[in-house]
Amino acid sequence: MAVSARDVARVAGVSVSTVSRALSRPDDLAPETLAKVLETARMLGYRPNPAARGLTTGRTGTIGLIVPDLENPFFS
Repeated sequence: MAVSARDVARVAGVSVSTVSRALSRPDDLAPETLAKVLETARMLGYRPNPAARGLTTGRTGTIGLIVPDLENPFFS
């Protein structure tokens, strides 16, 4: 099962919002707290979930493309 930000927060002894802040805006945290959160995330193998981030931010970074003719070699 994937490690969540909640798991990192529980092990590091901080809140989920502190974990989020450490990963997105590290300048807002005390150096000791940042080091503790990042080390815990590394130890647990935490990897951010792009789909979850897209749901919370409303932005996925995906670009849609409409092609009029898939059979035409120009579009392949």
